[in-house]
Amino acid sequence: MKLYEYADVFAALFDSLDSIADYEPNKNDSGELVDDDGSVITDLEAYKAEMQQAWFDTLEGIEGEFEVKAENIACFIKQLSGELDMLKKEKAEFERRRKAKERQIEWLKTYLLTCMQKIHRVKIETGRATISIRNNAESARFESEKAFVEWAVKNAETLLRYAEPEINKTAVKAALKAGKKLPGASLERTQSITIK
Repeated sequence: MKLYEYADVFAALFDSLDSIADYEPNKNDSGELVDDDGSVITDLEAYKAEMQQAWFDTLEGIEGEFEVKAENIACFIKQLSGELDMLKKEKAEFERRRKAKERQIEWLKTYLLTCMQKIHRVKIETGRATISIRNNAESARFESEKAFVEWAVKNAETLLRYAEPEINKTAVKAALKAGKKLPGASLERTQSITIK
């Protein structure tokens, strides 16, 4: 049985607990109380106590099976979390190494370009590499991007791009907690699983 099926069984089992307390047996032709199989019930309270004990035994059995399945899932989550942490660390290390290699490549390219410019060489061909200086496409360069933005806001807004506004969820939460009514916004508390 899958874990979600146990949840349905639990729900049905707890629903049946009330029916035990409210249980009213049928009577046979002699007026005696009988169960669903037609057996005579001599002591109704003892019979209900047996029904409750059977209910608790069933609950205990299902809980045990449920806990085993839940434990297996929790252990698998812990394993996946460990793998995820390892992958994050590896990614961070790969990213650090990638950036170091990029910086090294850029430094060496700049060094090679400067040296070739000094001796007025635009091309070097060898058996393993061809090195040439090329003219890149023109690009905009700014002495100070901040100063340019300040100027453009006042004089030429078409030279600027604006990002879509973002909701400051921390500020909205604080406002809602302070009792402010904000259209379309409310506080919500969700639940999550913790595994140790």
